[in-house]
Amino acid sequence: MSQTQLIIPEINEIVNFYTPELVEKIAKQTDFVQRESRLGGIEFLGIMTQGLFSFPDASLSQMSAMAKDINPELEISKQGFDERINEFGVSFLKSMFSKALELSTAKLINEAIPGLLDSFHKVYLLDSTYIPLPDKLSDVWSGFGGDSSNAGMKLQLMIEYKSGKYEKIVTTDGVTSDQRYMGQVVKQIGFNELLIYDLGYSKQEYMIKISQRDSYFVSRFNHQVNLYKSVDDSTGENAFRRFDLEMELRKLEVSNVSKEILHEFELWISNSGELLKIRLIVESVPKSILEQRIKKAKRKAGKKKRKPSAKYLYLQNWNLYITNIEKEKIVAKDIILLYKIRWHVEIVFKSWKSYHGLEHLKGKRKSRIECFMYGRLIMIVIMCFLFNTIHRNVWDTKKREASLSKVIKHFQVKAIKILSLLLATVNLAKFLFKEFLEACRHCLMDVRKRLTTAQKVRLEGQAFALA
Repeated sequence: MSQTQLIIPEINEIVNFYTPELVEKIAKQTDFVQRESRLGGIEFLGIMTQGLFSFPDASLSQMSAMAKDINPELEISKQGFDERINEFGVSFLKSMFSKALELSTAKLINEAIPGLLDSFHKVYLLDSTYIPLPDKLSDVWSGFGGDSSNAGMKLQLMIEYKSGKYEKIVTTDGVTSDQRYMGQVVKQIGFNELLIYDLGYSKQEYMIKISQRDSYFVSRFNHQVNLYKSVDDSTGENAFRRFDLEMELRKLEVSNVSKEILHEFELWISNSGELLKIRLIVESVPKSILEQRIKKAKRKAGKKKRKPSAKYLYLQNWNLYITNIEKEKIVAKDIILLYKIRWHVEIVFKSWKSYHGLEHLKGKRKSRIECFMYGRLIMIVIMCFLFNTIHRNVWDTKKREASLSKVIKHFQVKAIKILSLLLATVNLAKFLFKEFLEACRHCLMDVRKRLTTAQKVRLEGQAFALA
């Protein structure tokens, strides 16, 4: 298969997304475009995506001028453009965002991961990020208040890591807890799938439900959750006794295995009478990291005019992980490696805020904020799709990692040119293809001695397959 044959389908997906006929159809269905409308759906979509991708702080005058970059015959004042940023614009962009999520996705790691991840049908990464908003929106988007904004938005992101697909991007107000959203996530988990998530989502009820679906989870462990150890009672049947985590860890420190970095316990968690067998994996941390953690814990507690408990400070000595993956399936050191894949989401969030202008969601009207937000979310999905394809191509041809930030910056510079080609489908496809090849040549991650997590997972998976 030639390089052209490999790449053009992905380019066509993006070009098809911006097809004027399709865009105008959705614009009419959402009542954004009516009989008297001068501004079409394609112009509005282009400005809210490619236009604001290039200039996140663009004024109304600059946005109305962008309309002529797409359609030289279109004349619209800044007041006229401002009037179109309304509830119909929100509905239109929300529909286009749903359409963007339908984009087919390329394999993030083309050769797959034979041992660690290939045994799971899907591997989901789950996390959230908080976006402060202007205080005047607090009645719609509640924030934390205090030192933070009184208005805020939380974005929940669920990525299927093996394909690179953004399975879910859900917006909630800033005070909705991650744990509350977890209930929706669990309903989506299918057979033999793996969910990797952070501490904020942790709850026994959801761990048990995931296990009941014959699927798996990996998370950091919340030390406030009760653990139980199975013991034989006088009748020879299993009984359960509370497991004192701090006491057991202190025993390790004075035992002959105290110098070992990793330890593992086979335990149980309980919820409403239901029990689940889990593995608790503990990893001792270096002294330098421990000192940082203790300082952070004391500083955080000080803001609330409290003191951290002695138990909490002691547990900073350890990284604690919980999973229901069987020991025979994946060993302890690789469970920790799997959890570290979650940092891929942190890189994505950094790109959202740094390069997609999410921290520039300014305005006084709810509809304006939401139009800007959905425009940026559309660009996030498009860039994810494009990056995954670039990532695959670079790895296949050069055995190098593509840099997400460099790819985003590359296409950010080209966004105004893309804007001018939205009505010229053939020329748009040619331009995207050319810039795709440029990105494959120039947007590479810097070579470094230390392996990335993705490289470690590949190597560990290959070793697993050969064992």
